[in-house]
Amino acid sequence: MNDFELTGIQVKDVKLHHNSQLPVEELYVKTRYGQVYVTIQGKRGKTPIITFPDIGLNSKLQFHGFFDFPDNEPLMDSFCCYHINPIGQEENAPTLPTNYVYPTCDQLAETVLDVVNNFNLKGVICFGIGLGANILSRFSLLHPDLVNACVLINCVSSKCGWIEWGYQKWNRWYLGSGQYTEFTNNYLLWHHFGYQTWENNHDLIQTYSEIFSKNNPINLSHLINTYIARTDLGIERPGIENVSKEKRYNFRCNVLNVMGDHSPHDDDVVDTNGRLDPTKSAFVKFADCGGMVLEEQPAKMAEAFRHFLQGLGYVPHLSITRHSLANRQTEQAIRLKQLHHKEDGPLSEETVSLANVPVSFDENTFKNQLA
Repeated sequence: MNDFELTGIQVKDVKLHHNSQLPVEELYVKTRYGQVYVTIQGKRGKTPIITFPDIGLNSKLQFHGFFDFPDNEPLMDSFCCYHINPIGQEENAPTLPTNYVYPTCDQLAETVLDVVNNFNLKGVICFGIGLGANILSRFSLLHPDLVNACVLINCVSSKCGWIEWGYQKWNRWYLGSGQYTEFTNNYLLWHHFGYQTWENNHDLIQTYSEIFSKNNPINLSHLINTYIARTDLGIERPGIENVSKEKRYNFRCNVLNVMGDHSPHDDDVVDTNGRLDPTKSAFVKFADCGGMVLEEQPAKMAEAFRHFLQGLGYVPHLSITRHSLANRQTEQAIRLKQLHHKEDGPLSEETVSLANVPVSFDENTFKNQLA
């Protein structure tokens, strides 16, 4: 699959959606490293999507609004989301014991396995952001038979650099002493959004500033310490032609690698893309978007996600035009005018139906529709 860039996208203020339209279950699942809080969004028995959030956010804040987004409504008739939270990171989580040894990144990936086994899930689709993308990458690499596809947003595949280590060490010190400071708040805002969105979307920044301040500082310090101690994923794009794909250490499933044009993790995501198998991966870069893709560009991300799934054979019945009406208003209006040969006046039902003819999916459609 080839690389492509989305252009001409305007960033708009997006309200957070917390009132789920999908059925939601909330429960704790026992894992080998402790209790994990899981929220299930959708009807069980559908194709499973497992998610894992980034630092400073829980599954409800990170994912529920996106999967409840109107453009995803027809999609969610065929899928069920299992949102997995890192240990101690859910809302109102009790403070972890002083002597508690927090799991490593590889061990957090094993908690994902415990959750998947608990619900007896097969052929899952992984959907992770930041830390969550790293954890689900490890899960996919360690247990490839369980994973059919991965969607990775702001995925870092290398170990922690010195600059990140220095900033996070300060955060770890403040949070470990029970303090949530402006320094930590500003770092989390940069980590999730980057400077461009920070400067241009004050309402969104203010909302998330309040959200981050409600974190349990002790628990968050444990998670940050684990993330800065991460190891390299070990994946690489081999240049040796006679090495069989089966012997290469890389994803065996298809991967959608996503970032915003102004993401603070630009270099890391590009590095990750350079290490993926080009025959099994697609790179999507949203113009005029920072690091919080699901909040800044939910419509475009929903469209890219649907195209990716359709390219793998899922939900082939969904019409691109009819399904993504919010995205296609301008294009449909132009097409209707061309078909009707005049700019004003009422349109016949026949003309409207012509503009809504279902579009079959293929790779060229994927590229052209996102251009």
